Amino acid sequence: MTRQLQRCKNKRFELYAITRIIHKVDDLDVKFITQQYVARPSGFALTDLYLPQFKLHIEIDEGFHQHQIDADKIRELDIITATDHIIKRIDAAVSIEQINAQVDDIVADIQQMIKLQKQSGSFQRWDPELEHSVDFWRCRVQFCVNDHVALRTSAEVCNLFGHQYRGWQRSSASIPEQPNIKLWFPKLYPNEQWFNEISHDGTEIHEYCLESETKKRSVIDRNLAESFKYVVFARVKDELGQTMYRFKGMFELDRDKTSYEAGVFWKRISTEYVLAIK
Repeated sequence: MTRQLQRCKNKRFELYAITRIIHKVDDLDVKFITQQYVARPSGFALTDLYLPQFKLHIEIDEGFHQHQIDADKIRELDIITATDHIIKRIDAAVSIEQINAQVDDIVADIQQMIKLQKQSGSFQRWDPELEHSVDFWRCRVQFCVNDHVALRTSAEVCNLFGHQYRGWQRSSASIPEQPNIKLWFPKLYPNEQWFNEISHDGTEIHEYCLESETKKRSVIDRNLAESFKYVVFARVKDELGQTMYRFKGMFELDRDKTSYEAGVFWKRISTEYVLAIK
């Protein structure tokens, strides 16, 4: 929590408003993230405070409020899609009494969201010790993209699906007793050998080999010859700079769009997965 708050220490009004919200909500079961990158139809944006349990973003508008977004700096980050999220704003270019009143309104909204989720039984309390735990997700058995499943290493992902690896360095792995489905750990951003990207809505992955023409054709030929489905855990960096592997869904080859000229396209066929572990 303190590391999250450190990220906005150089923005005084933002820090004041954010800390006031957090302390007035006063609930350690509520997760918060500062400086969260999101994908919107018009491109990328940076929100000042994000509460994932409620899909709520809060932006602090100061007298001059502009986030300079460098694509090279954010390409590895864990970028979420915010098409169905709520965005609330606080005008910080006013008196402190007016800022406090806006904060109070947002805090009341958050407390109402907590109450409604708890009444419906849908509230998932935040436990930092469990949210990146293999055992936790194995006990869940079923999970989806909106559950924000993320593990620290590709070996942990493999072990979630039934392996017992101490380490794993390859970009894909088998899934025991499911010969037609594999795990895939892509870097969904341009890198040394590949130009990879995922669509803003997370439904399509474009994979383009940057090596020789021979290598590019062999990759496409292999994918066209095979019929694997892939459970994708993309390699990303979280807001604190730590490498994570984030569940993006299950994908299969889009044979209509894949070509030697355009590269390989994968289309998402499911946002959910049910573990088959005995």
